[in-house]
Amino acid sequence: MNYKIEIRSIKDLLDDKKYLTNINIQRKYIYTHDQAKYLLDSIQKKIPIPAIYLWDNCDGSFNVLDGKQRITVMRIYNNANYLGVPINFFIDFMDINDFYNYEIPVIVCSGTEEEKIETFYRINTTAVKLTEFEIMNALYQGIFVEEFGNWGENLSPIEAKLFGNDRRGNNCIKALNLFTNDTREYFKHNKNVSFISGLKLQIDNLLKNTYDIFGEYNNDLYILAKIVLENSNNPSIISSWKLNSNKITKLLQEYLSNGELSVAPSKESFYKEILGCYDITGLDSKRFFTRDDKKHLFENLEQGKSKGKRVCPNCKKEFTFDELEIDHIKPWSKGGATTLSNAQLLCKSCNVKKSNK
Repeated sequence: MNYKIEIRSIKDLLDDKKYLTNINIQRKYIYTHDQAKYLLDSIQKKIPIPAIYLWDNCDGSFNVLDGKQRITVMRIYNNANYLGVPINFFIDFMDINDFYNYEIPVIVCSGTEEEKIETFYRINTTAVKLTEFEIMNALYQGIFVEEFGNWGENLSPIEAKLFGNDRRGNNCIKALNLFTNDTREYFKHNKNVSFISGLKLQIDNLLKNTYDIFGEYNNDLYILAKIVLENSNNPSIISSWKLNSNKITKLLQEYLSNGELSVAPSKESFYKEILGCYDITGLDSKRFFTRDDKKHLFENLEQGKSKGKRVCPNCKKEFTFDELEIDHIKPWSKGGATTLSNAQLLCKSCNVKKSNK
């Protein structure tokens, strides 16, 4: 790939037949009036603005890789009807020649189509200007991203509850993250695959299962959907959760009301444990110990040789307060009470080895 740095006047960049902004690898014009006025004020006061990146198509035209929003503001200022509707930024009068002659640094790149895509990707991910979906839309144009984007802009209330309402595709990425850890590879390999007849069916099935189990709970449904998806290869578990949905929902609401979530190691671990134990009778209504419980146990542990450290009763090594974990001696899932008489502090390694024993 080759590149060079040039200085070009606004008058040059107003040529929209030469400097192409209405291309797939650019999002729509999204500047607010305040952002536009701020840019024009910089031009009026002759304050430098960021460089614009162009890709030389070697046919007399250039694709704008970065700077579409700035160029569009300039074109609107030059022609208020540029976007089809009149727009007036109401800035102080600017001498038209000063405006036309204002010079902007331009970085011109050229190379293969693959280098063009990679350059665009790196510019916009490094600058954090586009959402991840907008970048994927730019790189992998096809039926998948088109249908996926339309879906993200028109979510049902149930879908919006899990993924949120967003017109820049963040909800699409949130939904996709349930099914893959590498969104870029997913878009790349599925760009010509129909979203409607593919991923959409998976999302619909997941939402149905999630709402069949947790519809009345109505909290942290995205986390719960993730857990449902992780168990989707075991239909008997999903069926059991559906049959016992009222019991599960009641148990979750009970723990939510008594503040258990606030002391859980993580919401996901909390929900997984409840779902693994909902059919066990005699469980203590209190699941997690408090930080005060941990402080009490820490003070009563054997002191280490190093200041502020205590000795793990299992491995006999020294650890700080934060390196030790509070554990049920008799596991909670087997009816153990969440009381100090059934509590001990172990290092993380020993706690993992003990597991549910």
